[in-house]
Amino acid sequence: MIAVESKLRLLSSNIFDCRISFNPSKLSQNETLSKMNDLPVDIDFDIKTSKEGNLFVFSKVQINNQDNADFGYSIFASGATLFTFMEGTDDKEKKLLIGSAVNISITNLRNFICNATSYYPLGSFSFHSIDMKALFESKAKEKET
Repeated sequence: MIAVESKLRLLSSNIFDCRISFNPSKLSQNETLSKMNDLPVDIDFDIKTSKEGNLFVFSKVQINNQDNADFGYSIFASGATLFTFMEGTDDKEKKLLIGSAVNISITNLRNFICNATSYYPLGSFSFHSIDMKALFESKAKEKET
């Protein structure tokens, strides 16, 4: 099957800040990674549009990122992903494509974390898939307050 080009164009993806540390424990590697997979994944994002029509998605991911973390990895990563839209994309289509832009931004952070942790003692770590609908609902509730 030939893929059709999206009207959402990825221009760049950059990491602004990253802190990953390894917290040794008496758990085995498998036990530690299993426990890591059970931890909450704290994700936040913000969307900005430039006057030129570019879309910026600022995102951050935190896992086990507290001072008292006593096993596995402590992870914080934030970045920005820049998109533009194909000429002729109407406002309704642009709004529909925002979900894809946020998903791409989070996936870029996931890939960065996976690659960065590959150099650490436990090897690569990748957090679970994200329910994007629930993430957007949570963000909408956050903005209401």
